[in-house]
Amino acid sequence: MRNDLIIGLDIGSSFVKAVAGKQNAQGQLEIVATGKASTTGFILNGEIVNINKTSAAISEAINQIAVALPGKSKEYYFSSNLSGSHIAVSPYTITKQRKNPSEPVSVKEILEITEEAKKSIAEKNPCVLHTLPTGFTVGSLPETLDPVGQVGPRIQGDFMVITARQDKFDLFRKTLASAESDHIKGGNLYFSPLASSSSVLSAEEKQQGVVLVDIGSGTTEISIYQNRRLKHAKVLNWGGDRITEDIKVGLDVTLEHAEALKVNFGSALQKLIEINEVVMIPGMAGRKPTPVSVRNLAIIIEERMKELAAVVMAEIQKTTNVTALRGGIVLCGGGATLPYIDELFQKVTELETRVGIPNATASDEIKDPSYATSVGLVQVYFDQLENTDDAAPETSSQTDYIPTSGNSTKQKPPSIKSIFGRLVESLVGSDEEGGEY
Repeated sequence: MRNDLIIGLDIGSSFVKAVAGKQNAQGQLEIVATGKASTTGFILNGEIVNINKTSAAISEAINQIAVALPGKSKEYYFSSNLSGSHIAVSPYTITKQRKNPSEPVSVKEILEITEEAKKSIAEKNPCVLHTLPTGFTVGSLPETLDPVGQVGPRIQGDFMVITARQDKFDLFRKTLASAESDHIKGGNLYFSPLASSSSVLSAEEKQQGVVLVDIGSGTTEISIYQNRRLKHAKVLNWGGDRITEDIKVGLDVTLEHAEALKVNFGSALQKLIEINEVVMIPGMAGRKPTPVSVRNLAIIIEERMKELAAVVMAEIQKTTNVTALRGGIVLCGGGATLPYIDELFQKVTELETRVGIPNATASDEIKDPSYATSVGLVQVYFDQLENTDDAAPETSSQTDYIPTSGNSTKQKPPSIKSIFGRLVESLVGSDEEGGEY
């Protein structure tokens, strides 16, 4: 059990969603407070376009948590997410001839080859979010994440590298720094799918092969896991806002009414809606209400969701053999709250599909796919804290610390940077069954 209270800060194109979590006596994640503030118009397709208003929304969400936790410490560390189509995910391989082929591979060698990989990657793109080992190969031996003790003439390291555009990353950091107050002391940034996966995917799904599709309002993130490791990820400039715009045009209503229709009456399958079912839209300035066909609403939504499912399937086929994905597809994000969306995806892709609910002790509000990222950001913190207790070398990732403003004499919790050092252990799995989420 940990006494740390950590905030998961999901900064999306519609809302900032913040959750404060801790470990309970059984070691399970417990969400004890939430905060939420609108970012509509301030963030487009996952990218910040208004620093002042976005930072104000972050502060508002954090302050809601502070108010909900009277008598507790008001100094929080957070882990936040970074997304957008500017983020690139690509494999990287480095090979070295060993000086003493007959000697067993040491931890030092693994650290050295990992640092060399990071240096080479940083020369091409200085803004590296994560460098995740996907395997090491010694000589002609099978690939493993734990090559220490093996012997062979050479060693090869394979990594999955996640980078961001420097200007977008700097803008995000500036926004977070602007939002910092007495309640915020510092934290780290993570690529959104890595956090979401920790809250809605099981170890067995990651082992057997699974696709995580996080449908937000401005972006959709596709990530593929096989053998407990991240194999591919892609961020699309496609989200629920596109459906809202379609509804606005197709039904000739305002954008606000289009969003309300989608949220309250939308369905991913039109065949399940009665043909004569209608909903009345309030008229403007005292004018008469206008009837809208719920069946027509569903037809518009279904066509757009079929398009998204087809794009997801094309991305899968570019990356791996579909038959190798025994875990099918898991949907999360606000878009996954749409009724029958799992049935639609399963019909289009012919892959078994389920909606992912965050795995945490929480209120019904949090038992919602739209909270997958915020809850996952807290889960990642505690997963990594457990790993650092093992005193293992940090060989897994590069993380980015968000500096704090002001001076505090109060003792800080363990270094955030060291806590998250072994990112691969909980996010993409290890060769030890007991070390997986």
